Amino acid sequence: MATRKKYPKRVLNCIPSIGKENDWTFENAVSANLVSAREAIPPTVDLREKWWEINDQEQTGSCVGWATADGLLRWHFVKKGAIKNNELLSVRFVWMSAKETDEFTTAPSTFIEEAGTSLKSALDVARNYGCVPDAVLPFGSGKLYPGKERDFYTLASRFKIASYINLIKDNQDPVIIWKQWLADNNGPILVRLDVDATWQNAGNTNGEMDVYDAPSANGGHAVCIVGYTKDRIIIRNSWGKIQWGKGGFGFASYDYARAAFTEAYGVKVM
Repeated sequence: MATRKKYPKRVLNCIPSIGKENDWTFENAVSANLVSAREAIPPTVDLREKWWEINDQEQTGSCVGWATADGLLRWHFVKKGAIKNNELLSVRFVWMSAKETDEFTTAPSTFIEEAGTSLKSALDVARNYGCVPDAVLPFGSGKLYPGKERDFYTLASRFKIASYINLIKDNQDPVIIWKQWLADNNGPILVRLDVDATWQNAGNTNGEMDVYDAPSANGGHAVCIVGYTKDRIIIRNSWGKIQWGKGGFGFASYDYARAAFTEAYGVKVM
């Protein structure tokens, strides 16, 4: 009998965003010529690259930071030529900034591991301030930036996004929108889900996830969609390359993805 993989305890703290009704939609982006809506799309798209390795957030509540900085922004700014493909952007900057500036302000929470934040909070940080290289604010360090505040935010402005687009719309199949977005080379899609038993067991299924088990869902998580096949959505997680999925990637059936992902955003860079 195969040995069941053991997982470290993961912090699940991605909170649902508010104000989604005011977001720009895929249709808005098409109308503004920011993206194109293809009538025919390729059967598969895969954005994965050898340089874009899976990292591990370990026992931290930093999934929003990893999915945004390492999963979304890094891909865009490497493709743009703003950073080298072996350079990281600061997960810590996005993670802590989102917690400090988000809408959940009933009590100070930046220093509490399980206190979460939302996708839109992280995207607003990337749009309003940008991001800094990981070398400036490393993930594994508690050190602060020793220079001037103006210098810091001038550096961060190099990695601003221009806008973010909500890729889930009522009464429309989100899988069709996601495939159109990816096929038009618009980059990864930042998504939120409530983690269920199927997701937790992906280390024992080679990353295959077929049926979303809603009753077992017990906390929010942020990841990226990075491609699709004829019957699967390719997911880039931040739980390392060994203990979850296949090399850190998951492969969700279209039905699983429709049921699991409650938010989805793509970005346009400056």
